Amino acid sequence: MKVEKVVLLKSGVKNAGGLEKTASRIAAGFQEYGANVSILTTTTRRNPPFGRTSNSIALHALKTPAWPSFIRIQQFDKQVQRWLQDNPADIVFGMDRNKHQTHIRAGNGVHAAYLKSRIATEGRFKYNVCLFNPLHRKILQIEKEAFENPKLKKIFTNSHMVKREILEHYAVNSAKISVIHNGVEWEEMREDFTSWPEQKRAFCQLFNLDPDHLHLLFIGNGYLRKGLTPLLTALSRLQRKDVHLSIVGKDRHQDRYEALANMLGLRSQVRFFGSQTNVRPFYQIADVLAIPSFYDPFANVTVEALAMGLFILSSKTNGGSEILTPQTGAIIDELHSIESVVASLEQALLHRKTKESAMIQRSAIEHLDYGKQIKQLIESCLA
Repeated sequence: MKVEKVVLLKSGVKNAGGLEKTASRIAAGFQEYGANVSILTTTTRRNPPFGRTSNSIALHALKTPAWPSFIRIQQFDKQVQRWLQDNPADIVFGMDRNKHQTHIRAGNGVHAAYLKSRIATEGRFKYNVCLFNPLHRKILQIEKEAFENPKLKKIFTNSHMVKREILEHYAVNSAKISVIHNGVEWEEMREDFTSWPEQKRAFCQLFNLDPDHLHLLFIGNGYLRKGLTPLLTALSRLQRKDVHLSIVGKDRHQDRYEALANMLGLRSQVRFFGSQTNVRPFYQIADVLAIPSFYDPFANVTVEALAMGLFILSSKTNGGSEILTPQTGAIIDELHSIESVVASLEQALLHRKTKESAMIQRSAIEHLDYGKQIKQLIESCLA
């Protein structure tokens, strides 16, 4: 299929996260296949969030109100449609909340499924309140129209979990959905991976951590959804006390989690590091990454940690758990059962990182190198 014009839809954000990185790589990928590429967004900055895009990729900033959120989403969608009427394209590739596109990458998962997952952490009353919230109502409306649009040719999901959720909540032909797991900067991380034995002691000294302890790592913003509470509770139930948990990421209620850790008797075993621009030193220190999310379409830290040689402790409701094997990760059978979390945590902590084990972990995901995954996606669009 010869494609001349491609338009990516991705509204701007404050930070360069996984979706923005992927948007940049997809744009560059289409360009490599000879397409004229434009990105419709709400930001004029290239870095962040679209720092990897070349100067020949047009970045069009559409003005939207900063508040309220549901109006901003609605206005972005309307302005996108107006822009496309004047600038038709062969492929309109959506990565956000828009009603009309030819291709969608559902990197955010399914909002209807995400709201349902909140029952487990916040209760059914909160879930019902969300259904009356204008922001959630607008997202659900757009999501339904987008997935069920007859002009939509293909949906890409980053996990089979998200594919199942789409089929559960919306009238979509399963043949339209392709699963392409998240990629990882496998080659780019090689130097940091290779140097971890030397860097571990240096960073432990810098952070005043005991290098002889077994180091557990948690990375994520929004501690409630990411499952920090069951992780802390399970850690407090362990007989062994030579385990240290480093928590990287932000939450507006961090003080509550610090108080919980203290109440559980974990004052000396847990450290909150807040948001970090560079998380690789924490990968170099850690033996095991914990990502016990109540809802994650595919947590990028899953593949990043594997590429840095860590064993993974994951929940079933992290789509990234699909790439794990008994050799590379332990999967929590039931997040609502503290006994289940403890059992999986104990299993994961048997896997202290060594040079040999780290190489096995890293080699297991070589096939998920970012370039290979983006190429697969682009070629599927052009088929």
